[in-house]
Amino acid sequence: MSSEPIFDLKEALSRVDDDYETFRMMAEVFLEQGPQDLAAIETALEQREAGAVAKAAHRLKGSVLQFCAEAAVKAAKAVEAAGKSGDVAEAQRIFPLLKTELARLRDALRTAMEKELAA
Repeated sequence: MSSEPIFDLKEALSRVDDDYETFRMMAEVFLEQGPQDLAAIETALEQREAGAVAKAAHRLKGSVLQFCAEAAVKAAKAVEAAGKSGDVAEAQRIFPLLKTELARLRDALRTAMEKELAA
């Protein structure tokens, strides 16, 4: 893990015209859907279905991109690329990093939303 911020709130807000309610709604959807996408990747890895790994990782990457979460995007891209190339072993090797980065992003999003409510 680096010292980089987990996600760029300012940039993510700018992508929705600084509309915090839209951002919050997107974050809530991600907090619900992200774990489901992660579980889909894990299931595909267990079944050694490279195409399904790539598809689920691609969907997850799209979700993470909206939050400008560089480390999570990078991990999702790597899992997706491994799936596309049929390298399930490589996807399995990267998957723990993806899980870690998504957990960090979920925590950071929750914290950001709590701070906004307290303000």
